[in-house]
Amino acid sequence: MKIQQLEYFIAVVKYNSFTQAAKMIHISQPSLTATIKRMENDLGYELFIRTTKAIKITEKGIQFYHHAVKLVEEYHQTMEKMYDLNVSQSPKIKISILESMSRWVPIVIQKHNQQHPGQHYQILEILDHASIVNSLLNFDIHIGLTNEHVKHEDIDSVALYEEDYVLITPSDDFSDQESISIKDLPLILPNNEYQVRRHLDDYFQLMNVRPTIVLEVDRFEAATNFVHQRMGYAVIPRMYYQSFNTDGLNVIKIEPAIKRTIYMNTLKKRKHSGEVLSLIDYCKDYWNIGQ
Repeated sequence: MKIQQLEYFIAVVKYNSFTQAAKMIHISQPSLTATIKRMENDLGYELFIRTTKAIKITEKGIQFYHHAVKLVEEYHQTMEKMYDLNVSQSPKIKISILESMSRWVPIVIQKHNQQHPGQHYQILEILDHASIVNSLLNFDIHIGLTNEHVKHEDIDSVALYEEDYVLITPSDDFSDQESISIKDLPLILPNNEYQVRRHLDDYFQLMNVRPTIVLEVDRFEAATNFVHQRMGYAVIPRMYYQSFNTDGLNVIKIEPAIKRTIYMNTLKKRKHSGEVLSLIDYCKDYWNIGQ
């Protein structure tokens, strides 16, 4: 059975009409009807029940549809990857980063690209720990940057740097203070599903503090925007304070300190190209790892 036949079948399901599906995929209705009939003969069961007024997909047709959609998606993804190999001598390097890394990662990639002109990069933002692991194991990314150590026998997880969490405030609030306790302040924090929030919750629990949370957001960008509007104070990684979004805001050290470590994760069993290995070295060199 060919991919094109599966695409024809999916079109009939989508439009619930042989006539409309044939029109949209630019073939004649008799040809489409004959194709679906051949598929049913090959499978040994009906995909559709046809009447003079309508068609209805059968239960087996529904199950076949779900498999067909998955196969067609995988086919097109594979062809896209093969196309990448054709248009470039070096396939694209895929890197997963965190929002707070948007200042230093471009510097490293620019330096790498100067040594490897024409190299194509794809930057992704994957926040969930399990998704990072799966993306590495499934060869979907070459490098995964995380804010926690990945403990998996097939993954190298190397600590790059440690950074503080800091308090972001309007420039005229606490301007005379170098450090501050956040236990009684109105705080803007990440939503519960993020690792950063788990770091902060562990901190509050250790300090036996119940924080005053006025807002919960998905991104540091949103948090700092609300600080600009004086809705509260945001706890963010120090590295993110270098972003343009924090212009006009003040940074204060939190006491007691909250810290996190950033890790670079790669798949041990993957045969990385020279370009990928070079980029890994550039990341380590930027943070003086192994020197």
